[in-house]
Amino acid sequence: MIHEFDDNDIRELWDMVRIGIVSSVDKEKMTARVKIEEMDIVTGDLKVVQNTPLITVVNSDNGSLWDYEAEYVQHDRGLGLGETYKQEYPDNIRTQKALECVCGVVRKQDIKIYPWLPYIGQWVLCIFKPGGEGDGFILGGI
Repeated sequence: MIHEFDDNDIRELWDMVRIGIVSSVDKEKMTARVKIEEMDIVTGDLKVVQNTPLITVVNSDNGSLWDYEAEYVQHDRGLGLGETYKQEYPDNIRTQKALECVCGVVRKQDIKIYPWLPYIGQWVLCIFKPGGEGDGFILGGI
């Protein structure tokens, strides 16, 4: 049997989810403080939920694909592009192509992808632990 929500349940949810403006960021700890204007408070350090997109790069010259290596911090997606998967940031993508027209010249492209961090002044959606005395997370930007 599914429990129906009552006014107390709605109030608990209301207290858990907040929208605010980022007031400071700590890139080493992957945290930020957020001003919740409706309550006129600034939170303690909130952990930023990691949500890095999966980016692929395909380079070609006249239809000939470049060599491709990629290391992703994600579940194995089985893309078949020559990628591998790991458990530590950043994502790395490397493409290269030896140029036939210029002896010994290799074109190379390195791409690194880091987890998202909000910028100061950005609106964010936060969720707080019930009864957690301000412990919470930043779910994403708005």
